Amino acid sequence: MIPQGPFDLEKQRQLGLNVMKVLGFDFDGGRVDVSVHPFCGGVPQDVRITTRYNEQEFLSALMGIVHETGHARYEQNLPREWLGQPISHARSTAIHESQSLLFEMQLARSKEFLRVILPLVIQQFGEQPAFDEQNFTALNQRVKTGFIRVDADEVSYPPT
Repeated sequence: MIPQGPFDLEKQRQLGLNVMKVLGFDFDGGRVDVSVHPFCGGVPQDVRITTRYNEQEFLSALMGIVHETGHARYEQNLPREWLGQPISHARSTAIHESQSLLFEMQLARSKEFLRVILPLVIQQFGEQPAFDEQNFTALNQRVKTGFIRVDADEVSYPPT
């Protein structure tokens, strides 16, 4: 069962912020904004995340936030005492992407994590049959083939 929108953009933003808090994002060292395509950039002490919202569907924005928070957490946890030295830089793009995919594809689709964030979803959008715990878990774990990277599942995620 698919959640029924519309999903207010401000409520989606608040949900994303709440989930970022659960994931340990340091808001004293970063922020989140809106753009055409989700991305993360910056330096360990100032990490910027962007996402996009769709009033008809909120899960894409939410998973985008989770993915970019994976990048941000990696960046925020680089050793600040060594800023300017090679050790304070990301090891590689592949390692960076592995951290964001770990957050998005493994952590955020686990029933344990979904159980934690489901009350946050209901707090923003209200009760509806699609927010039954079993359905919400199945919805987030389904395989839905896609060629668009940010909307692809773990099975069809295109190599970069």
